[in-house]
Amino acid sequence: MQQHAIEVLSQMTAELDTFVTVGVGQHQMWAAQFFKFQQPRRWLSSSGLGTMGFGLPSAMGVQAAHPDALVIDIDGDGSFQMNIQELATCYCENLPIKVLLLNNQHLGMVVQWEDRFMAGNRAHTYLGPIHHAEALGRGDDIYASERYPDFVQIAKGYGCGAATVRRRGDLGEALREMIEYDGPFVLDVQTPYQEHVLPMIPSNHSVDDMIVE
Repeated sequence: MQQHAIEVLSQMTAELDTFVTVGVGQHQMWAAQFFKFQQPRRWLSSSGLGTMGFGLPSAMGVQAAHPDALVIDIDGDGSFQMNIQELATCYCENLPIKVLLLNNQHLGMVVQWEDRFMAGNRAHTYLGPIHHAEALGRGDDIYASERYPDFVQIAKGYGCGAATVRRRGDLGEALREMIEYDGPFVLDVQTPYQEHVLPMIPSNHSVDDMIVE
């Protein structure tokens, strides 16, 4: 689960000088909920501006300003691809940022709204190829083996370190590898797309209408 991945990362970095940036989507909300910040001014988010792609370039700026700090972009696969080419800048300018990529193969926040308010009707929120989508429609479990695109190959193509995590038991060691890597690193953590961020308040409603389950 995405929440678990962030919680473990928080525990492992609690004693380090850590900055966290985020893109926009469910991962943004979960990072705010489950990463326990130890100091002020360590959290960078576009907040209500909803700027997809904010996580990676803001991490680059923080790393340039604080070269000895651990800078982690907690991102989603949709938001990350808005500025993924900046991995080249990270490598060429020696900015050793880390990307915790919570990869659910969907635009997760939009999926949540589709599920909650649109009877689960999908409108181009699935980010994989059509033959994968057809397998999903049949109920096949395509997520056990393959995701699209291959973020590990992309990151390595830019000269960055990279790895994929599919099983909960492998997460801790993979996070340790990411944190200790001497250079920029993308950890592709494969997560489910059915998970929802709660609580939430529907548009044009008040806290009296908050959804909690």
